[in-house]
Amino acid sequence: MHFNKLSAVLGMLLLMFSITSTAEPIAKTDSLPEPLTLDVALSLVDQQHPNLRLFDAEKRLAESTLQQAASSDDLSVNLKATASWIEPSILASNQSNEDHRLGLFVNKTLYDFGRTASKVDAEENNFASQSLYYLSERQRQYIRVMQSYFNVVLADLEFYRYNEEMAVAYIQYDRLSIREKLGQYTEVDVAEKKAEYERVRRLRTHSENQQRVTRSILAQALNRPDDLPATVARPALDDLSRQLPDFETLQKKVIENNPTLRALREQLAAANNNIQYARAGNKPTLSAGVESYAYSREIASSDKWRALLTLDVPLWSGDRVDADLAKAMAAVYKVEAQLAQQEFAAKQKALELWMAINTLKIKNEEVLAAMNFTELSLDKNRALYELEVQADLGYSMVLYSAAEREVVQTSFDIALAWAQLDALAGTLLSSNKKTTNHSTIQ
Repeated sequence: MHFNKLSAVLGMLLLMFSITSTAEPIAKTDSLPEPLTLDVALSLVDQQHPNLRLFDAEKRLAESTLQQAASSDDLSVNLKATASWIEPSILASNQSNEDHRLGLFVNKTLYDFGRTASKVDAEENNFASQSLYYLSERQRQYIRVMQSYFNVVLADLEFYRYNEEMAVAYIQYDRLSIREKLGQYTEVDVAEKKAEYERVRRLRTHSENQQRVTRSILAQALNRPDDLPATVARPALDDLSRQLPDFETLQKKVIENNPTLRALREQLAAANNNIQYARAGNKPTLSAGVESYAYSREIASSDKWRALLTLDVPLWSGDRVDADLAKAMAAVYKVEAQLAQQEFAAKQKALELWMAINTLKIKNEEVLAAMNFTELSLDKNRALYELEVQADLGYSMVLYSAAEREVVQTSFDIALAWAQLDALAGTLLSSNKKTTNHSTIQ
């Protein structure tokens, strides 16, 4: 190859390396719809949320490490240019002072007795592990949004309850204040009613503040901290009709499909592959190469090209291979222990959630019965009020609001317990169904 042709190739390569890419701007998101529904909120789980970006970064890092390992034995092509000015020997036939050289080097590792293959297998396992950790975090973020949404609904119901109770407490305090002037009640009676009114007023103020706090938490969970929802719709959940599976079947499914356990199993496989990689540290490497040169000043020893086949056999590496092997084996022991810990924790969590759902189903019957009683009492007091038998409805409506909130709270607790159980078994995000119709563990 002529010197000027190699120079042209060098110029083209330098031009390619000088090209830089520009990132596309992130599109702005639209405002939250009003009213916000649970299905919409869960569909807005943002992959750019900091909680998810952290795990996504780990997954991307594992992917790049995998690409690096897979490309470690790829064909390499290098161009090397050297510009030299020399004072030649008086015996040299070529007395030119310019001694420039341009070389093209092509190299390829042909075989390294499984070292590269073991490293690639380990990094594939590591990438699969990080992907599963990312899935696990997505499930947790999904549940965070659900919990935050439920808390907003409950905060609104709590405010309505204390708003009604404060109105009742004020009316009773005001009425006794008037009658106290007529001598019908004592100053102590009025003071007692005022103390009760101030207590309820504090609770009403706290519940009003919680409306703002819970909306802020929900907005942050949706990665829209400056877009607080004004109104949220109460979701109609179908989790109350779901049937609990046999616990042994559930436990088996959790152990097989839990994302964290699967991620740890991939880590264990990666650690075992790293042992094979460490053991191959003292094995030979066979490589081939082709070199081509162009010179501005040729002498008798100036080769135009050469082809090489190289066998690199390590004869002594000290304790480096043994140290790498010991480190890889220690990593296996560590992951085995972590896997055993997480299996214990997953079994225990599955049992707790299974029992909790069983208890919550019974509690739901209790709170429905209590609400039915409260509703009948309210109807009775409303009828007496309309007949002017009693002056007002008193705390009947307050008790009804409190009973209603308890029913809603229980239904939310059941929905969250099912979501956590689905996440534990790795099925929470296994389909595109609406959240009011979760995929059922069977």
